[in-house]
Amino acid sequence: MPKTKTDLDLWMKEALASPGNGELSISVPLHVLFGEAVDIARFHKTYWKPEVKDGKVVRRGLEMAARKKKNGDALTAKTGEELLSLQRAAVEAGTRYLLAVDPKKASPFERGQVVLDEITATLEWLFDDGVEDENDARLAKLGQAHADDPATADALALALDDYAALAAPHREAMDDLGGFDVAMLDEARELAAALRARLTENAGLGEKAREARVLRNKVIGLLLARMSTVRAAARFVFRDRPDIVREATSAYERRRRAESARRAKKKVDAPPPAPPLPPVSPL
Repeated sequence: MPKTKTDLDLWMKEALASPGNGELSISVPLHVLFGEAVDIARFHKTYWKPEVKDGKVVRRGLEMAARKKKNGDALTAKTGEELLSLQRAAVEAGTRYLLAVDPKKASPFERGQVVLDEITATLEWLFDDGVEDENDARLAKLGQAHADDPATADALALALDDYAALAAPHREAMDDLGGFDVAMLDEARELAAALRARLTENAGLGEKAREARVLRNKVIGLLLARMSTVRAAARFVFRDRPDIVREATSAYERRRRAESARRAKKKVDAPPPAPPLPPVSPL
């Protein structure tokens, strides 16, 4: 009985033939990306056809932006289905890569994200005392500096070092605050060092693991290209309907930008420091 082809089997040839060396740099975590791919596929299905009433178009459709297919990621009626298939293929490729990697060389990336989130949340709570001071300004500055960080090992390593440095003087106050494990401050430094060491991990990976990693990244590249195609078409077709365009944008990116703007505004709106008292004249 012939083996049923998986989604990865269907996309493997196109993925491996795509340009690039298989390096991947994205601005959202992979699990977020995969969730957004499903959302974009749903958006494509909902808004592909125009809405017509009494023979008049009352809401445009994505198909109005479709052009003759010139490349693999051109917008078509099948793009939504392709997104779902590529998402499944990327998940499968990711699993193959993890199974091919020596467990002793497992990436500290996922743990680093957890530790960074814990430190950030605890600092925000600790500093949110109703008084704008240097601590708030430093935290806001770090938020702005790392707001557009890509999801890469070096970016995460730098963020871990920066937030751990900011937290260090407040170690005692943070200990067990909201259940925070203060040992994470030391772990953040260790993870940062491990992440930087991983920047050259390709040389230490076996051939099978390297090939699996390249395949995973190239499949994700195909997925990203189609997501971008739908989002670009949405901005054009629904240029008079920002409410619809918003449905196609990344909620993760919106929240991150909103948080950065909130911190910046909080800093701007902070009352200026009181002027120094005039010197007292000697009697």
